[in-house]
Amino acid sequence: MPSLKARRGFTLIEFVVGIVLLAIALTGVLGLLINQAPQAVDPVQQVRAAQLAQRILSEVLQKSFDERSDHNGGRFRCGETAGTPPVTYPACTDTANYGPEGSEIRPYQFNDVDDYQTSVICSKNLVGCDAGWVPANYFSAQSGQGLDEAEYRQFGVKIRVSGADLTKDPLPACSGTCSTGKRIELWVRLPDRSELAFALYRGNY
Repeated sequence: MPSLKARRGFTLIEFVVGIVLLAIALTGVLGLLINQAPQAVDPVQQVRAAQLAQRILSEVLQKSFDERSDHNGGRFRCGETAGTPPVTYPACTDTANYGPEGSEIRPYQFNDVDDYQTSVICSKNLVGCDAGWVPANYFSAQSGQGLDEAEYRQFGVKIRVSGADLTKDPLPACSGTCSTGKRIELWVRLPDRSELAFALYRGNY
């Protein structure tokens, strides 16, 4: 014989308790997702920074070793004596004078490696710097175009060029008219203020 007791559902109190427990669980899950969100963005920004560094350094390596080098085919090197009869070519630029010369205002006008010295770029007010950091878009602007503020927004670049003696190990720094090599150090500052560092050497060839 079927029970005469009426079937019943959840009471109001049970509904309220269930909603509270669900809210607590969702809060915990959302907290974990929010904490992971910045870490998910970081690799994307780091890849963009690495691509920017590769782009700039590839451009730097295409330039002449020095302002006093032969810019037309590299037939002679600054500071060398060659040919018959022997000809001594002008000494390489002193390390104290590294930086863009004269009318060289934008990177597409630079013609040698040490023109990318950002400390000099900032001191000459060629672009608005932030405590020595040059806006990344300064290096991505093409000839005849203004800065594309959206391409690398809030990215900064710092470049230091120094003389290096490539005839010794482990490639010590040198001052004065270094005629064998230059060390190019590049830092990229990401929007979150973290930094990535890169370095390479350019020989006098």
